[in-house]
Amino acid sequence: MKITSQYADGVTRLLVSGELDMSTAPDLHDHVAAALDGAEPRTLVIDAVDLDFCDSSGIQALVQTHRRVTQRGIAFRLTNAHGVTRRTLQLTGVLDVLTGGPGDGERVR
Repeated sequence: MKITSQYADGVTRLLVSGELDMSTAPDLHDHVAAALDGAEPRTLVIDAVDLDFCDSSGIQALVQTHRRVTQRGIAFRLTNAHGVTRRTLQLTGVLDVLTGGPGDGERVR
């Protein structure tokens, strides 16, 4: 998994590519911690446009990130989830929570 961080106008965007699973979930936590310790953003966006796979550990990492960020008063949004990742998030019932609601989180470039 590769994570690239971008910050502009109070929004930190973490672009996640590859696979988010048991072996890479700690990397997501580390990148989120670094993003929050630097400049505290108003919004944290996890961009999944290049995320190819997400297992239950990855889902847990996303949900924990959502909880951690929103408890600090920072908005959270998962964007561009697609394919099997999107379907898995739908089936587990967390897609709307992570994307901000029905119809959100569509592919955005």
